[in-house]
Amino acid sequence: MADIIGNSRGYKQSVKKWLGGIIFTSSLFLSSTVGFIVLSPIHMTAFMLKLHCAQWIFDTIVSTWFAFLVAAYELLYGVRIVIQGDVTAMNKNRCSLIVMNHPTRLDWLFYFAVQARYASLRRLKICLKNELRHIPGVGWAMQAAKFLFLHRKWSSDRERIVEYLSHFNSLTYAPQLLFFPEGTDFRSLSRQRSKEYAEKNSLNDYDHVLHPRTLGFTALVGHMKQYNKLDQIVDVTVAYPENVMQRETDLITGNIPRVIVFKIDCFDIDTVPTDNDGLLSRWIEDRWRIKEDFLKEFYCYRDYNAQNGYSDEQNLEIEMDLKVYLIGALVFWSMLSMCTLYWLVFFPWFRLCFLWSVPVCIIVSTVIGFDNLFTILTPLPDTK
Repeated sequence: MADIIGNSRGYKQSVKKWLGGIIFTSSLFLSSTVGFIVLSPIHMTAFMLKLHCAQWIFDTIVSTWFAFLVAAYELLYGVRIVIQGDVTAMNKNRCSLIVMNHPTRLDWLFYFAVQARYASLRRLKICLKNELRHIPGVGWAMQAAKFLFLHRKWSSDRERIVEYLSHFNSLTYAPQLLFFPEGTDFRSLSRQRSKEYAEKNSLNDYDHVLHPRTLGFTALVGHMKQYNKLDQIVDVTVAYPENVMQRETDLITGNIPRVIVFKIDCFDIDTVPTDNDGLLSRWIEDRWRIKEDFLKEFYCYRDYNAQNGYSDEQNLEIEMDLKVYLIGALVFWSMLSMCTLYWLVFFPWFRLCFLWSVPVCIIVSTVIGFDNLFTILTPLPDTK
């Protein structure tokens, strides 16, 4: 009898996880597609009129969607975010290069929670593999938000990086760029390649991180110093102490991490050896050794201490302000999605416009790219 009851509870929990995962995934793709198409008259008009605030308008819209995702997994699914280290040096207006280990394919999704608290969701840009730019809805928005898509081939990526960062320089825009020096997520194949690399170069083998690729990192630092007045490097170590969402399909099955720990270390650019690529490569390799040691100790003792440089009163104020922001984003995007579904059902003219917009977005995304289109339409600041 006890086995039957236990199996019944397990079945109900499994169904609940699947249902929650399907709702989360559906809301992600529905809200991104709906938001991009329905709100396009606003940002497209701004770009067509060559308003200097056009990119700011679009980035603000996208940042509220980032906040909607944070609200979904923090408020609705109860994901606990623990942030350790010194976050007092993080600033909404500073130009920063954020480097993070990459245990799963969706680490960037959960890092939004850190930016929402201490830095800027609006300024956040992410380095992603080029294939992601063509995902309907999400990919279109990431293109228009000027995320950096790389082929992971230095011959083509080098020119792309220079073009990308010089564009922000022309806008006098200070990006906060999230970059994964490991190049890929932590899995059996990449783990084996990292082990072979360590043996070939007489390096220590790691159990929790992959050896970083230093060429892309040193290039980004150099170009961001040249074009964007890089202020700091933010070194982020992420850990999943209870369960890991290894791939995108885990979103559907509801395998969302219950606890996520971020360890933050901030370095002013003056304290980093940026004038010598060899020393800079050694610096990032040293940081990855420190990550390995931290993760080894963390997974042994599971320390959830949330000391981050702020007092308890300051943290409480930050969390209260964040909750108001997240609730607002959750309400806005939920209402927009529901209203759009209502309009699609009951207003034929709206349904026709919406359906025609989908193939147009697919063509623009594939042939031109919203990032390239908006770059062409973006006016340069008046230097007179």
